[in-house]
Amino acid sequence: MEETKAMDKLFPSSIFVVFLFFLACSSEDSEEGIVRLRINYFTLDCEGSFPTKCLQVQEGNEIGGESWFNFFDPIENFDFDPGFIYDLRVERTRVENPPPDESSFTYKLVQIVSRTEVECIFENAAEDLEWLRFEIERRLLQIDEQTKYCYISQAEYRGEPVFLYFDCNPLINKVFPIFDCLGKPIGFLGDGEIDQNELSDFKIVWRPDDFACFVTQQ
Repeated sequence: MEETKAMDKLFPSSIFVVFLFFLACSSEDSEEGIVRLRINYFTLDCEGSFPTKCLQVQEGNEIGGESWFNFFDPIENFDFDPGFIYDLRVERTRVENPPPDESSFTYKLVQIVSRTEVECIFENAAEDLEWLRFEIERRLLQIDEQTKYCYISQAEYRGEPVFLYFDCNPLINKVFPIFDCLGKPIGFLGDGEIDQNELSDFKIVWRPDDFACFVTQQ
């Protein structure tokens, strides 16, 4: 297995239109056999039968392109570690008469071809961090009454940049998820897991146009 390092690189946000098309795609029309998959270094919120986190995947001739699709199915014997891009060979097997809302295929790891560590280097987090850019654009496409209370902040935690999903709606509980530079969840603010005194240098990296809250962050 080849293991290398790569930087999280910027690509134009306009390709997100293409990315969205693949969010709805699945492998229902695919063939059985050995297939090549590339797994991106982060997961995204997605909804199948229920809300969950999906791997971001490219398959076959799409590998190396700009588009990724949500991958809902587990891959037997594969343990995903955020922060690494994987190239895999997997065996895809058709399931006869699958239950409603479940996949027509199962997947089993054959080989990890490569495992590439992604280094987090950025100047403008909202533009340069692929996982964060996708999260922001997902929010822009799902504007509702709740969105005006939500914003994303960057802070420093133990010498490293982190990102917090804040919600200033006075009617909700004040527990906020915290992510590292590569989008990996590291804990929560507000439940005693991470003390706010350990966080510093807050700044807002995204808020909606109709932002309804007053905050002192820059």
